[in-house]
Amino acid sequence: MNDRELLTNIAEAARILAEEGREFNRNLLVEFERWKAVDPKWLRRLPAIPNEHLLFYKAVAQTLGWLQQTPVEKEPARKGSKDTPSPLLIFYLQIMIEARHGKANNVGRRLEELIEQMPDGIQVKKPRRLFGVIAGLETWASVVLPDVGDEDILDLEEVQRLATKAGGRARWTALAPIKMYSISKGLDRATPIAICPPMGRAVSRGIERLLGFKLGESENDYEVSRGLHLKLADLARASIWDINSGFYRVGGGS
Repeated sequence: MNDRELLTNIAEAARILAEEGREFNRNLLVEFERWKAVDPKWLRRLPAIPNEHLLFYKAVAQTLGWLQQTPVEKEPARKGSKDTPSPLLIFYLQIMIEARHGKANNVGRRLEELIEQMPDGIQVKKPRRLFGVIAGLETWASVVLPDVGDEDILDLEEVQRLATKAGGRARWTALAPIKMYSISKGLDRATPIAICPPMGRAVSRGIERLLGFKLGESENDYEVSRGLHLKLADLARASIWDINSGFYRVGGGS
């Protein structure tokens, strides 16, 4: 096989991976659109923050919901459940905003309070991966998001720098919201090349299944992953988020 044939075959694999990931991301966006149905009167009762910061915090809440390992639509039916986020996701948003304004010093305790305050007949269980959720809430409550630029888009490189510094080794918790925010803004290929796509277990398994090597949580592994995502996205003429979700699906993510 000559170099051209090899490159063609790799490009075809990248295209298939991107198509799988693109469809998955469309579904993520549909779920994220549910935030538009949240009662604006409820939002006005929270401390005021810039609109773009609010959108990003919604992306954080949405991605923390991924830790629950249970799709929103499989939760017990409730009024408006088809069109609004899970109560837990709304709690996450509320806690982050309260914590940023010094009104929730212990995010874990505050989450328990909100769950206990639910009206009779509406049951909300604690998230399955409670410690992961709490770590995410604490990370983002400590991050001072940068001002929005002239294009009304957050500086994602700066957000990534601040989040990874605040989150320590909890990189997935820090990076997944950047993915959701980017998808919601339609940034696609305009996403800065310095952005590292999140590497949860499913993405790591997908990379190993397709390419035969493992990537962990080290700085070097994330650099390798970013370069791999960028190269495959370029070959497929897709976004790194399509490639990332493609790996997720190959790795058993649903």
